[in-house]
Amino acid sequence: MYGKVIYLLLCLFAFLYTLSASKVINTGDAGEFAVGGITLGLAHPSGYPLYMEVLKAFSFLPLGSVPFRMVLVSITFSLLSLYVLYRVAFKITQDKYVSLFPVALLGVSYSFWGQSVVVKFYPLNLFIISLMLYAGLKVALEGYDRKYQYLVSFLLGLTLANHHTGFMMVVPLFVLSLFYLREVLRNLPVSLLLFLLGFLANLHMLIRGNRVFAPNPVYDLESFLVVFLRKPYESASSVDVVKNSWQDIFGYYYAVKHTFIILLNNFPVYAFPLFLLGVFWSFRLSKRLGVYISTFFLTYSVFLAKLTFSAPLMSMDQWYIGAHQYFLPMLFGFSLFSGLGLYAVVSFLKNTELLKAAVPLGVSAYALFPMFERLIDQNFNDNYVAYSISKAILSSLPVGSVYLTYGDNHTFESWYFKYVARYREDVCSNDYLSPESSTLLPRGCYPLSLYKNSHVFSEFFKGNMSFFASSGRLYSVIYLKPPNPLSPFFENRFWVFSFALIPKNVEVPKKAWDKRLLKWQELEHIAMLDCASYPTDDRFSSVLCTFSLPMFAYMISAIDVPNPSGKISYDVRYMGNTFRVSINVPGDTSYPGETFFIPQGAQTRSYIELYNAVMENNKPEKFRYYQYTAEYKSRSKK
Repeated sequence: MYGKVIYLLLCLFAFLYTLSASKVINTGDAGEFAVGGITLGLAHPSGYPLYMEVLKAFSFLPLGSVPFRMVLVSITFSLLSLYVLYRVAFKITQDKYVSLFPVALLGVSYSFWGQSVVVKFYPLNLFIISLMLYAGLKVALEGYDRKYQYLVSFLLGLTLANHHTGFMMVVPLFVLSLFYLREVLRNLPVSLLLFLLGFLANLHMLIRGNRVFAPNPVYDLESFLVVFLRKPYESASSVDVVKNSWQDIFGYYYAVKHTFIILLNNFPVYAFPLFLLGVFWSFRLSKRLGVYISTFFLTYSVFLAKLTFSAPLMSMDQWYIGAHQYFLPMLFGFSLFSGLGLYAVVSFLKNTELLKAAVPLGVSAYALFPMFERLIDQNFNDNYVAYSISKAILSSLPVGSVYLTYGDNHTFESWYFKYVARYREDVCSNDYLSPESSTLLPRGCYPLSLYKNSHVFSEFFKGNMSFFASSGRLYSVIYLKPPNPLSPFFENRFWVFSFALIPKNVEVPKKAWDKRLLKWQELEHIAMLDCASYPTDDRFSSVLCTFSLPMFAYMISAIDVPNPSGKISYDVRYMGNTFRVSINVPGDTSYPGETFFIPQGAQTRSYIELYNAVMENNKPEKFRYYQYTAEYKSRSKK
C-alpha cells in the first residue's frame, strides 16, 4: 500500500495544477506557441520544433479549449518530472517514504508550479534533462552499461530540438564518463549516430519552416543556422552566450548571489540545512554519485546563472523571465539533495519501521502546505488579462484595419486570435522590430499574399500609410513619438487599449472621437475588471494592465458629467516603451504625451474606483522578486 503513495501524491498535483491552469490564452509566448503548434510551424528562435510537435499532438485531445489542451503538455511533463525525481531519490536511498519528500518540495515550489500551469516548453525540457540524469545515476550506482550511454546520446540530440539548456547535461555526463573513459570511447561511434538521430527532429524546421507559420522562416541551411543558433538575438544568441561565459569572471559572484535568491524564494528555510546535509551525504554514499549530481546542480545553478543571469542589477522583466523560468533543473537538484538530507536524518533514528515511515511522511505532508499560497500567486485559472485585453482591442477595430503591435504580450496574443480562434481575420497585424523604426513585419497577415493583393490592404502594402490611415483604419499599440520616422505624419488618438493613428492633415472633431470611444466602453470595463481581480503573481499580466490604464483613463475623461464636483488631472508621458503615469502631479513635459482631465461625478465614480483597484492590484511591490530589481533600487535611492 505505502508503495502507492507516490501515485496518490502525483494525482494530488495533477488535480492542483489542473485547477490553477490557464483555461484561455496566457501572457508571454503562449499565443505564438499556440499558433506554431496548431499549424505545426515554428516559434521564435530557436524554433522549438519538438515542442511544436508535442503541442500539435495534444491539440487533438477533446478537452476544453485549445490553450487548455496545450497547458496539459506542461502539466503532463511536470508530473513525469516529479515521478523521475521520485525514482532518482528512491534509487539512491532505497527508501520509499523519504523519496516522497523531494517530490512534495519541488511540486509546490513557486516557479515549478508556475511553469506547470501555462503554455511553456520548460516542463518538457526538465523531463528530458531528468531522464538523462537518471540514466547517468544508474551508471554511477550500478556500473557502466552502454545502453545508458546510447540513451543519453539520443536525448542530447533530441533536446536541441526543444531548448538548448538541455544540452548543458553534457557537463555532468562528461564528468561521469571520466570514471569509465575506456568503455565510453569504445562506444562513441554508435553514440554519435544516436545523437544525430535525435538531432534530426530539427528537420522539422527545414520541412515546415517556410510552408506554414514561422516568425523567422527557414528556407535553407543558412537560415536554419540563423534560427537554430538564435542569431537574431545577437549578444543573446546561443554561441555568444557560451563565449561570454569565460568573460567577466566577477559575474560568477552575481550568479551565486542570484541563484541563492531564487532558491530562497522557492523553498522553505528548513530545506537549506537538509540540502547541505544531502550534499555531504551523497559523497558519503558514493564518491561518483556525489561528484555526478553535484556537477549537475552546479551546471544548472551557478554556471547557467553566469550565462543568463549575472548582471549586477536587472529589471523586473529580467527577473521574471530569468529567475522564474530558466532554473527548473536547479530546483530539481535542490529538492533531490534536500531529500538525501532527510534520508541522512532518518538513518540516525531508532530502527523501528513505524518511526522511519512516520517522520518522512510527516515532513512530506508539511512540505505541501505552500500549495495554498500557490493556489493564489500561481493561479492562472482566474487570470483572463491577456485574453480580455487582446480581444477588446481586436473587437474595437473597424473592418479591414491594420493593427501595429510591439512586444510579445500584444503581438502573440493577436496571432492566437487570428490563426487559432479565427477571430477578426479581416485585421492585418504587423509588429515592430523597434518602436524607433518604420520597419513593420506583417507576420500577423498570413498568408501574406492574400493581404498584399487585396483591394482593402493594397495601399498600405504599397507604403501609402497616410492614405490608408485617413479612413480611420490604422491602429497602434504604442504611442508614435520621435525618433520614430512615422511620428511627423501621424497624430496619436487614444483608442481601446491602443492608439488610432490619424494623418496630421485630417481633422477629426474631438466630440466625434469621444463619442466613438464611448461606443466601446463596455469592452474596456470588462478588461479592467479582470485587471482588478486576478490573483496571479504574473509580471506580464501586470505590464498589460498598467500599459492599458491610460486608455481607460482617457475613456473616463470622455464621459459627460453635467455638474462635476471636481476634476482629476491625468498626465501621461511616454518614455521608451513604457508609460509613466501621474495623477494630480504635474508631468515632466520633456517627454511627449498628453494631459487631460477626468470629471468627478456620479457618472464616473465607479470607473474611477475601478481604476484605483487596478492600480492597487498591479503594484510592482506585489511581484515576488521586486526588492531585487533595478526599479526597486532606483526608487529606494529617491
